[in-house]
Amino acid sequence: METEQLLKTLKIVVVLALIIGVIGALFYLVYGFTILWQAMAAGIITGFLLILVIIFLGLAIYLWLKLVLLKRELGKCREELKIARNSKKPDDESQ
Repeated sequence: METEQLLKTLKIVVVLALIIGVIGALFYLVYGFTILWQAMAAGIITGFLLILVIIFLGLAIYLWLKLVLLKRELGKCREELKIARNSKKPDDESQ
C-alpha cells in the first residue's frame, strides 16, 4: 500500500514537473522570439534612418552646390549690369 501511494505521488510530481517544464519552455521561446523580433525591428528602423540620412546628405550637398553656382552666376550678372550701366551713361548725357 505504501509503494502504491508512493507511485501515485511520484506520477503526480512527474506530471507537474512536465507541465511546469513545458510552460517554462514556452515562456523561454516567447521571450526569445520577442527579443529576435525587437532586433529585427531595430535593424529595419536603423536601416530606414540610415537611408534617410544619406538622402538628406545628398540633398544638402546638391542644394549647397546649387547655391554656390547661383552666387557665381549672380556675380557675373552684376558685373554685366555694371558694364551696361556704365556704357549707357554717356549716351544719356548726349540726349
